[in-house]
Formats: sequence, structure tokens, C-alpha cells
Amino acid sequence: MNEPYKDADEVNFTKVIRKAKWKSIIRTTIISVIVFIIVLFGATLANVQLTSRAAEEASRSEWFMRQITGPNEVETARMNHSGFLSGTLQTYTAKVIEGVVIPWSNKETNYNVFPSFSFTSLSGSISQSVSLTDEDMKQNGYEYTRSYNGLNGQREMMFYIPGVDYNDKILNDLPLLQEMDPAKLVEMAISFDKTYSLDEVKKLTPPGITQTWYWVDTYDNKKFYEPFIDGNGNKSYATPHTDSWAHGFGIIPTEPTIEVTEQKFLDALERGIQLEGQYHYDFNRIYNYLKKDKVKPDASDVRILGVVVTGTAKELQVLSGQPYVRGITLGAVVDKY
Repeated sequence: MNEPYKDADEVNFTKVIRKAKWKSIIRTTIISVIVFIIVLFGATLANVQLTSRAAEEASRSEWFMRQITGPNEVETARMNHSGFLSGTLQTYTAKVIEGVVIPWSNKETNYNVFPSFSFTSLSGSISQSVSLTDEDMKQNGYEYTRSYNGLNGQREMMFYIPGVDYNDKILNDLPLLQEMDPAKLVEMAISFDKTYSLDEVKKLTPPGITQTWYWVDTYDNKKFYEPFIDGNGNKSYATPHTDSWAHGFGIIPTEPTIEVTEQKFLDALERGIQLEGQYHYDFNRIYNYLKKDKVKPDASDVRILGVVVTGTAKELQVLSGQPYVRGITLGAVVDKY
């Protein structure tokens, strides 16, 4: 007699259990979704903060390096593309020649929140230098070629270290000035016959020529530039540095009234060392070379190997025959208007 009631109780009990299970699943799902959203939001926020910090460090590292490189260059724009614990900083620069702006470089620097665990390719820059054979140089037995900026086709200046043997293959581009419009605005790199102090350099060039950037002796291993004989008995000589590889300091194109001093260069080195960023080794190497056995370098330790000058093609022709000029190369050439 009680069997029908018993079956009904079992059915109801099963329904209650099933309903409770569904409620538990729904509750668990809702909690999981909420937790996931919270974790995702937290992770996203943390990623933004960490990558922003890494991007700022990369930006400062590039900024400090630009204080000791890039003759006549100024930053024109910066873009940050961040991802998961990494990103890419894109920096655009231009050269300023007597008030005329020329687009010059587009550099990409990859950064990571955890440098030991790279989520992007190694940091670096897009190669924008193009080397082309110069027929006159080839006929005269030069072992190197001219370099041009790949973005605008302008020549890149070259620098010759005093005392280094270049097999007597040192360029003098002054005759090129006679072949162009006298009103053209140009930049030229003068490599000296020896090192000079900044005060001495400021008195070297004739009036009417603007000294814009000073090339500093940062070469702690000059044996590297000595002639090399390979296994076949062939002898090779050093080649000059282009302006992208030279270190120095000079006028800030956007703030030309600020006084140019050796201390500006030393301050940039110290900030670069303190940052411990991508270029820490370079800053530290140069700093140690300058200070020798002293606690820190001073202005007298900053020796000048060359200078970048600007002016019209006609004005710069007065540099011909100057005794301190070992080599002189042409850089960017622009119209006044």
C-alpha cells in the first residue's frame, strides 16, 4: 500500500538533488567568471603598470644616449607599442642644419619587463645606413665606401681618430663645396691632427663658421685600430667611424642658447650609469676611460678629436689649408628655404 508513496518520494528527492546540483554549478560558474574577470583586470592593470615602467626606462636610456651621440640631431616624435610584459619604443629624429630640419632616423627599441625572459626580439634599431661605392675613392685605392642615410639619401659624415693608420686614405671633401650652389647649407665633420681641449677648439675655426658638435676621445682600446695581417699575409687598415658611431656633445638644436660645456657630457654619462639601462656598458666604459685612476673625471679629461661645423658652401671653403685638419667629410646638404 505504501509503494506508490515511496516511489513519489524518491522522484521528488531526485529532483531536489538535481536542482541543488544545478544551483551549485551555476553558483560555481558565476563565481569563477567573477574571479576570472577580477584576475584578468588585475593582470591587465599590472601589465600596463609594469610595461609603462619598462617603456619609461627604455625611453630615458635612449634619451641619455642621444645626449652623447647624434651630431645635430633632435628627437621629433616617440611612439610606444606595448604588449604582454614587453613592447617596442619607436623614436624619430631629425637633423637641424642652420635652422633647416631634415628627417633623419627611425629607431626601434624593444624592451621587456623581465629582461632575462624575453617576449620580443632583442633590442636594436632599423638599419638605415646604405654603403655605396664612390668611383673616385675606388680609383684611389680606398678600402672603404661612403655611407648614406637610407631615409633621405644624405651623406653621413666620417671621423678619423688622430694617430690611427688609415693607409693614407683620408677624405678631404672641401673641393666638393666648389661644385655646389654657394648658398647651400651644409654640415661637415673635421677630424683633427691631435686632441684639443674644448676652449682650444672654439678658437680654431675662422669667424662665420658655426661649431655645432664636438667629437670626444672615448677610445679606450686604440690597439683595435692598428693594421691587421691575416693568415694569407694581406694587410688591412682601420676605417673611419660614421656619425652614428661617434660620441660627443654640442649645441641642442631646440635650445641653441644653452652654453656648451664638457660638464654636460660628463653629466650625461653619470645619468646613464645610474639608470643601468640598455647602454649601461657603454656609459660605464667611457666614464672609466675618462677618469683613469681618479674618483671621477673632470672637464680636463674630455679631449676633443674633431668638430662638426655648419654654414654655407661658400663660408666653409675657408677651412681649406687649415693646419689642424687631418680629414674633413661632407654630411647633410640642404636649401635655406
